Amino acid sequence: MRILCGLLLGFTLMADAKTRVEILADASYPPYSWQEGDEVKGIYADIVRAVVAGMEEYEVVIKALPWRRGLTMIEKGHGFAIFPPYYNPDNRPWMWPYSQPMLEEAVVVMCGSKLESNHPDASFPEDYYGLRFGINAGFVVGGEKFWQSVKDKKIDVEEVKSNRENLLKILRGRVDCTINDRLSLFYEQLNMMKSNELALMDMSLLKQGPVLGREQGFLGYSRDGKFPFKEDFIMKFDKGLYQLKKQDGVTQIVENYLGKSPR
Repeated sequence: MRILCGLLLGFTLMADAKTRVEILADASYPPYSWQEGDEVKGIYADIVRAVVAGMEEYEVVIKALPWRRGLTMIEKGHGFAIFPPYYNPDNRPWMWPYSQPMLEEAVVVMCGSKLESNHPDASFPEDYYGLRFGINAGFVVGGEKFWQSVKDKKIDVEEVKSNRENLLKILRGRVDCTINDRLSLFYEQLNMMKSNELALMDMSLLKQGPVLGREQGFLGYSRDGKFPFKEDFIMKFDKGLYQLKKQDGVTQIVENYLGKSPR
């Protein structure tokens, strides 16, 4: 009888056991994803949590890392998935597949206000030849013509850790411009004002240039690595994300951070 009870208990525990899944996140990309103490915050982090809450067979842990380090883990097959990469299979063949798109971002140029060539109708990248751009480490933004100009040494690029560092470098004259999501750059400026790193008058020293395009943020999976649950997780995550969007859940998450947009 004891043996039978032990077997039944064992089967029950096995049935209740959850598969632990670690998902990597950008540690320095507010309001989309950032680390604050031991907590990973941001729009994408909350979207992922909302989706996996309905995937009861999985215990999902989100771990924030510097973006380049997280990408390296995915490339080597040491990490299962990461958010929020843009869709870029040509430059990242080791990342596949991608989830359904979680959110759309508008990629813009931002420079010091004294740079006359930087305006919404500027020709990019031609009007920016001879300038120095600060680009977040691991980010591939700006398009093929921009990176060809970098290879041709018509434009210089310096890798930095975050939008905050980029904005400070622009204000101090150490770089001329940066490229990133418009909302993320604006959100960082507001945070810098709250922490007295940026005065209200300093906002006029930064000016947005052209919108280079719109990119979508995804959950990107490692092509390599041994993750026997991968196909099941991908299928269920996409299904849950679809349902979340259908119920306006993504819109509500965005509004929690940014307030309601006028309709």
